[in-house]
Amino acid sequence: MNILEKSEKKRLILSAFFNLAVVALGLVADSMDIAKGGETPLRFYTEDSNLLAQLACIIMAAYVIRRLVKGAEVPRWACILKYMAACCLTVTFLVVIFVLSPQFGPRGYYLMLLTDTMLYMHLLCPVLCVASFLLLDPMPEITKRDALLALAPTVIYAVVSAVLNILRVMVGPYPFLHVYEQPVWASVLWFIAIPGGAYLIALLLRFGRRRCAKKLAGAK
Repeated sequence: MNILEKSEKKRLILSAFFNLAVVALGLVADSMDIAKGGETPLRFYTEDSNLLAQLACIIMAAYVIRRLVKGAEVPRWACILKYMAACCLTVTFLVVIFVLSPQFGPRGYYLMLLTDTMLYMHLLCPVLCVASFLLLDPMPEITKRDALLALAPTVIYAVVSAVLNILRVMVGPYPFLHVYEQPVWASVLWFIAIPGGAYLIALLLRFGRRRCAKKLAGAK
């Protein structure tokens, strides 16, 4: 059994708290969506990325608690799943900030960040998930290959949604998925920019995690 240092114990306790908070807040948003009825929310990247985060965070919390109790290592796959979730929620947050909110005028940021389920899915869950990934969660060395792997959920969503839009099974739900309402070149650019941007985000989170880990190690 590994003997944990006091500083690591504190980080693990905070990690468990942050991860469980993401799960709890996500469940609140899910219950609000279910209460509304109507269209399935799964067609939105926001909901899909938050569901992935809830799964990743409950797994991470369970293994962190196990480490606190037994000293066992957190499996690498659980860490990479959390990394993928953090990348997806960062994509969600940045799309809200730079693409969706400006479309609603001066009140756009208030509407998209502080009202209804969007308070949880656009703001609180992304912030808590990314903060715990950068500062608290036990993580192995994240490689560039892991960064490519972190693209998988975004690419799968983009491809499936694009195909459904082309087949006229689904419309949108995001402006850049309206393939029949924009030139072909615009759709091509979007589907280059989205995975490219997601990969850049994955690399930046990898860099941020490495910097934070070094600072925390130096502070011991």
